[in-house]
Amino acid sequence: MKTIPLESSGISPRVLAGIIVLALLVAFALGRLFLFLPEVPVVEVSPAPSPSVTVTEATPSDEFVAYSGPVITIPALTAEGTCEEGQTVEGAASLIDHDPATIWRCVGDGVGEKLSFTFSGRRPLVGVRVVNGNSAWTDRYLAERRIMSLRWEFDDGSFFVQGLAANNRNLQEVRFPPLTATSVTLTVLEVTAPGDETDDADAVSIAAVEFLSPA
Repeated sequence: MKTIPLESSGISPRVLAGIIVLALLVAFALGRLFLFLPEVPVVEVSPAPSPSVTVTEATPSDEFVAYSGPVITIPALTAEGTCEEGQTVEGAASLIDHDPATIWRCVGDGVGEKLSFTFSGRRPLVGVRVVNGNSAWTDRYLAERRIMSLRWEFDDGSFFVQGLAANNRNLQEVRFPPLTATSVTLTVLEVTAPGDETDDADAVSIAAVEFLSPA
């Protein structure tokens, strides 16, 4: 076999060596690029919290619609509550004694005061009515505080807030979707200022409570 000198091929040994070194450098750089890529940190995304009520229907279900049919009032078996600033003689039992002249009344602003009502077994409920101040004593309704909002919580954990008109001494009614309960807790959330500056005007009262059931 005849050997052809590098010079006759047109490539000198020095140029060939340079080409080989360059090729090795390129190969090394590409190897580092693909073998030593930086590690990308993994970010864990927490799922969105589930809503308290999930509605899957396109149209509202009857379960979330306030009852609008005929109603009857049902009596509570017991009524209990204590006043934060000291119990008065006008206790919670006055609201279920069927006497319009008696009231529940606490000295002070009344915010946070609670009343608990129980029924004789599990009863269907669709609404409540309440008189939000001292309408039983002469000239005391505007003189004392009046309740602006109440929270009603049932023994199954459901609840709602009832807003009240401050200058309506009649029964104020609210309806809700049908439910059943053995007990209900009322909490005073918001009240007006006293209507005058006398000491006995700093008090909060409820003159009447009625529970509504489907007729």
